[in-house]
Amino acid sequence: MRVSVSGIVQIAAIPLVGPVGAALVAVVPTDLSRRSAPVKDVFNAAQRVALVLAGAVAYQLAGGTQLASGEDITPTWLLWHMGLATLVAALTNTLLLAVVLQLSSAGSLRAITADLIRQVLPDYTSYLIAAYLLVILWAPAGLGWMSTIYFLPSILVIQWGLRQHADLWATRHELLTPFVRALDLRHPGAADEARLAAGAATAVATGIGLSPEVVDRVTTAARLRDVGLLALDGAPAAIVRRDHSTAAREVIGAVTFLESTLAVINSHHERVDGLGGPAGLSGHHIPIGAKVVAVADTWAHLVAEGWSSPDAVDHCESVAGRMLDTECVAALRRALEREQLPGGAS
Repeated sequence: MRVSVSGIVQIAAIPLVGPVGAALVAVVPTDLSRRSAPVKDVFNAAQRVALVLAGAVAYQLAGGTQLASGEDITPTWLLWHMGLATLVAALTNTLLLAVVLQLSSAGSLRAITADLIRQVLPDYTSYLIAAYLLVILWAPAGLGWMSTIYFLPSILVIQWGLRQHADLWATRHELLTPFVRALDLRHPGAADEARLAAGAATAVATGIGLSPEVVDRVTTAARLRDVGLLALDGAPAAIVRRDHSTAAREVIGAVTFLESTLAVINSHHERVDGLGGPAGLSGHHIPIGAKVVAVADTWAHLVAEGWSSPDAVDHCESVAGRMLDTECVAALRRALEREQLPGGAS
C-alpha cells in the first residue's frame, strides 16, 4: 500500500466541502520535483477532478450530506457512505487509466482493467481509512481545521518513511547491476537476456497472484539466475550447464539480503517431471519462485536467440507438464496476449 496525502485529502473533502469544493481540492496537487509536459499535467488534474466528482455524486445519491464541525453522525453511516464514494472514485480512476493504456498499447481493455483494479484498490483502501479518521476528527470530534494539524503531520511522516524504504529498495537493486555487467563482459548478450528474463518473471509471477514481495524476489532471481557462470569461467561445458545455478552462491553469497533469492536461483533448473537438477525435485516440491524463473529463463533464452515472442511461448507450452509448470506457462501465454512481455533487443 502507498500513502498519498493528496489522495487522502481528496476523499476526505467529499463529505466535508461537497462536490464543488472537493473538485477544487483535486486540482491543487502538483509535483514540483519534476518537470512534465503541460498535456500530462492537464490530464492528471482532469483525472483527479473526474474521480473525485464521481465519488461525490455517489456519496450524495446514497444520501450523504456535507458535514459541519461538531455535527453528530453515526460512525458506521459515515464509513458506509465514504466507502461507497471511495469505491466509485477508485473504479473511475481505474477506467480512465485503462483506456489510456489500451489506446497506447492496443492491448485488451478487459485484461488491463483487471490488472489495474488489483493495484488500485489496496491504495484506495488506505486512503479511505485515513480519510475516514480525518473526517471523524473534523466533524463528530468538532476539531474542524485543527484536525489537520493533529492528523496530516503523522501521514507525512508515514509517507516519508515509505519513501525511505523505496529508496533503500532501489539502492539494493542498484548494487546488483555490476554482477550483470560483469557477466555480460564474459558472455556478451547476457545483460539483455537477464532483462528479458526479469520482465517475463515479473509478468508470470504477477499473473499467478504472487505477493509483491515474492514478485520482487522472483524478478531479482531471474535477473541474476546466470551469475554463477562467473565462478565457472574456464570449466568444461558440461560442468557449467550442471553447476551454474548452485555456483551463484559463490558469486553473491556474501550479499545477505539475497539469501531467499539464492534459494530460487538454486532450483530454477529443476523440472516438474523430476528430471532436472540439482536435487531432482518434482511437482509441488519445487519452490513456486523457481518454477516461475524456469519459464522466464526458457522464454528469454529463445527470444535472445532470435525466436519471436509468440514462438517462444509456443515452445514453453510444448514442454509444459514435463519440463515447465503448467500454471506458470499459462500465465506466460496471458502475459503475451496482454502485451506484458518485454521486447527483444532492437
